Amino acid sequence: MAKKSSKETDQKLYEVAFLLTDPAEEKEIANLLGKYKATIVFRSPVTDLKLAYPIKKHTAAYFGYIQFELKAEDVLLINQTLKLNNKVLRFLIVTSVILNKTSEKREEPRRRVKTTEESSSKPVLTNEALSEKLEEILK
Repeated sequence: MAKKSSKETDQKLYEVAFLLTDPAEEKEIANLLGKYKATIVFRSPVTDLKLAYPIKKHTAAYFGYIQFELKAEDVLLINQTLKLNNKVLRFLIVTSVILNKTSEKREEPRRRVKTTEESSSKPVLTNEALSEKLEEILK
């Protein structure tokens, strides 16, 4: 098994999701990541959407996200830079999880199945018996 280099172990996988006022600003975010030598793993297409409530007096925005690898200390600098950008309405940087597709699937929660003993312990009420009971109650 090959040993990972120190460069690979220092970097973590992150994801930045953002709402922009201008779709061209997504390139500026990618350039900012490049400035800090981030390796972009995935870049989603920017889509326009109507906001549920106004953000900084905007009722529509452009949403996108970028997955990248970077050192933790550089992520803090990117966070500060994005806060100062007026064209970025909202953003969130989180550590991303890589799912191994070959790993075992998550087990479904097991549903409790009644045994015949449990189901037979309760009396079964037929429709006729139910209607008689209802008439008796309503009298």
